[in-house]
Amino acid sequence: MEDHVPNSVQEEEQEQEKPPWCDLFPELLDLVSLRLSAPDFSSFRRVCASWRSVTNPVLRPLPPTADFFRRGTPILATVHDDFCTFFDPIHNAALRADIPELAGSRLRAAGEGDWLLLTRAEREVFFFNVSARVMVRLPGLDIIGIDVACFSGPPDAPGCTVLLATQALRDIFFLKRGEAAWTFREFEHKGSYAANCTPVMLGDWCYFLRSQGNTVGFNYAEWEDIGDDGYYYHDIYADRPEPLRKWRRGRIDQCFLAEDEGELLAVFLGYGETRVSVFGLDLRSRTWRKVDKLENKMMFVSQGSCLVVHASVRGTGNKIYLPKSRGGHGMFYSFATNKFHTFLDDFPRKRSELIKEVKPSCAWIRVPAGARNIKPFTW
Repeated sequence: MEDHVPNSVQEEEQEQEKPPWCDLFPELLDLVSLRLSAPDFSSFRRVCASWRSVTNPVLRPLPPTADFFRRGTPILATVHDDFCTFFDPIHNAALRADIPELAGSRLRAAGEGDWLLLTRAEREVFFFNVSARVMVRLPGLDIIGIDVACFSGPPDAPGCTVLLATQALRDIFFLKRGEAAWTFREFEHKGSYAANCTPVMLGDWCYFLRSQGNTVGFNYAEWEDIGDDGYYYHDIYADRPEPLRKWRRGRIDQCFLAEDEGELLAVFLGYGETRVSVFGLDLRSRTWRKVDKLENKMMFVSQGSCLVVHASVRGTGNKIYLPKSRGGHGMFYSFATNKFHTFLDDFPRKRSELIKEVKPSCAWIRVPAGARNIKPFTW
């Protein structure tokens, strides 16, 4: 009798006999979730109550392998004495690595690839490559009072230049690849140009974003004495964007400077502000334009480095990623909603609470998928 039952009826009966998707084993759901990006993981948990309850929405600790750094997406690096933590907000993955070489050091800046610039004690300055575990020592320098640091490119590349400066930008030191001593310049300017974010180096130019929104720049390769007083002066000055001039004095709490295809992008976080203010600076006309969207790009900001990259994972573009996580998930500002989120929920607290919790000693690093291997070398 069963031989005469239509195939469609048999298939329907077989489908009814299968257990529903919500009854999948928790172990299987965990294995699936491990392979999802953060946006896809968020969609995964919205399928049904069962999937949301059995999936643990926390960081996934991974073993310290080079593959972790070769995903091509930015990773937040934080130095904790003799170990480091690394967080990938796009894939919602974390790594802790014991690195005794960094004991007692302070992370100053990060640059191309996964190079970190660090200082230790009163005179030690050195580079460290995270994935290759390569350390490069630089000539000693009295670093007391140094608060601003950056470098122009990979330390093993010819022409790499390191710049260190006091927060007031009056004392500036720079060192070129192969040099045995730092060059000192005393920077003269009117008023305070205190910088609270990493400068941007483009070619032979270095640009500083002042804590009040002004931008100054100079050519460190051809920096010449102007006048008879022995001081050096900036070559470029751009006043703060017009909308910021209406803000009360001291209202800007944090600001960040990044480079995107030759243009400078400035990000401002202010007390009591529900939105993030972003402006692009045209270096030729020295004028600002309001930035209302990043299209399919992602921006990552921190005190140690800022990056702008194309989004390679669906749902991650048009956002500014902060050096902070909530409940094990990275926080970001969405241009589409003008609000703060994680990929799991909105951020309900006030902006002032968020500002106080942004990590000060961290930097974003990014290793391209086809990055070359780093070998030990001397400066």
